[in-house]
Amino acid sequence: MPPIVWSGDFSVKVAELDAQHKSLVELANALEESIGNKNKREVLKAALDRLLDYIAFHFGSEEALLQKYGYPEEKRHKKEHDEFSWKVLNMRGKWSIGEEVQITELHDFLSDWIKNHILFADKKYGQFLNSKGVH
Repeated sequence: MPPIVWSGDFSVKVAELDAQHKSLVELANALEESIGNKNKREVLKAALDRLLDYIAFHFGSEEALLQKYGYPEEKRHKKEHDEFSWKVLNMRGKWSIGEEVQITELHDFLSDWIKNHILFADKKYGQFLNSKGVH
């Protein structure tokens, strides 16, 4: 899968969240670059740990804003975050007990999530937050 190129199409028009989304894109692209690395097990562990740390920070920021401004689809949005987090935690759990987890599997999952979640779910809250004066 080719690297993700950030464009205005991904922008939710909230500077703080756009910056965080760009960081997620950078994580996905760094993961893509590491696919051929010979130390796949260590690379995958580092990527999973970094991703888990970052999504806890990002999802927390996003959900706090949605709650603060009373976003009507807040619960559904949080559920999507929880499902994503569960999938990554599940991959990390498999890795920790020695099961095979492919870097490509994590990369493809993350890339698909970024593209679909930001372009559809996040764009909706972007318009809502903008209407509340959040930019």
